[in-house]
Amino acid sequence: MYKNISFLIYYNMSKLDNFKKFVAHHPEFVDYVKDNNVSWQTFYELYDLYGEDENIWKKYMKKDIKDSINIDGLLKTVKNINLDSLEENISSLQKAVSLVEELTRKSEVKDNIPVKEEKIDNIYGDE
Repeated sequence: MYKNISFLIYYNMSKLDNFKKFVAHHPEFVDYVKDNNVSWQTFYELYDLYGEDENIWKKYMKKDIKDSINIDGLLKTVKNINLDSLEENISSLQKAVSLVEELTRKSEVKDNIPVKEEKIDNIYGDE
């Protein structure tokens, strides 16, 4: 009888270790637990029943698929960019930046001009 109990303990510990390794290879499971969508107990029960069968875990591995779709969408967007239009927009932006630079330079020059103060008497020759 004790042999059976020790075998069960070893078997369960081994299964738990395998589950930990499985989770380590799928860090996206952590997000589900953090967001309180699924508990570790639920994940372990699924693992205990089905093992590493991909059909069971697909719905929890969607993030990888979404990331690849986003990259595909980004690539399609980049392909559809009209380079002539982009060049015109960049040129307009450069003109606006240079205008702002010119205005700030004029403002700085005005600030650096010394103010000439003369007495009113000296202007009219009344010393």
